[in-house]
Amino acid sequence: MTNGIILKGIGGFYYVQTDLGIIQCKAMGRLRKENITPVTGDMVKIRISEEDPKEGAIEEIAKRKNSLMRPPVANVDAIAVVISTANPKPDFLMVDKLIATAEYIKIRIIIVVNKIDIASGDEIINIYKKAGFETVKTCSQTNEGIDELKSMMTDRITSFAGNSGVGKTSILNCFGFDLLTGDVSKINRGKHTTRHSELLPFKQNRYVIDTPGFSLLEITSIRSNQLKDYFREFARFENCRFADCIHIGAKPNICGVGAALEKGEICHSRYKSYMDVYNDLKDIKEWEK
Repeated sequence: MTNGIILKGIGGFYYVQTDLGIIQCKAMGRLRKENITPVTGDMVKIRISEEDPKEGAIEEIAKRKNSLMRPPVANVDAIAVVISTANPKPDFLMVDKLIATAEYIKIRIIIVVNKIDIASGDEIINIYKKAGFETVKTCSQTNEGIDELKSMMTDRITSFAGNSGVGKTSILNCFGFDLLTGDVSKINRGKHTTRHSELLPFKQNRYVIDTPGFSLLEITSIRSNQLKDYFREFARFENCRFADCIHIGAKPNICGVGAALEKGEICHSRYKSYMDVYNDLKDIKEWEK
């Protein structure tokens, strides 16, 4: 059998990159019976057809290091979370949900502040640098910051995520791809232009993904009392009086995170996102997860 990685799946066919080229495959019936569905990013073993060397069947799927459900992607090593300085304006709640989910499944996070030709983006950079994240400023119109971003992408699979219209696809086109982009509408909501998840060869054994639907990413797998563990900047200040402190509603002399917030050592936008997500999660019953 031949080893490969699934680049994309469309209409029941999976396109697998191998040393012999790209092979169009279908999943073996055994996988379907076991309710295993191949997804983009899966490492697989395939059997190539004797009749047509460009066709084959997926026989085995290797154990996944992680998987995302919306969109279905496996074995992601890093997420480049793209935020635009304007048009559309930054959606910090969505960004912080993405970050918390990536922290939960232990994926490296790169914060990409795009459209710096419209505004500097320094305030956004400061928020996420203070929280302890790798950051870079880019402009797809002038290529500013693109080389720096490329140098940061050292992982096997990097997924580009973010709200519609922030410029994910335009950034990837600066890498030499020719992907369809959509204009941003008059109400500052981008048009969805990426229709399916696809691995795009970036460098030898490295891939990027322009993923549709990441603005709809769910965070409900995280329990409300665990959410604080996925806001990494809280860890330095968790010298609270009570070990089970959730960092909401407690006075600063009792809660270390509250004290840090009051001193400006934690950004208010990040803390607001934490409270908003916590309040959503605490109302979800365990059986609904």
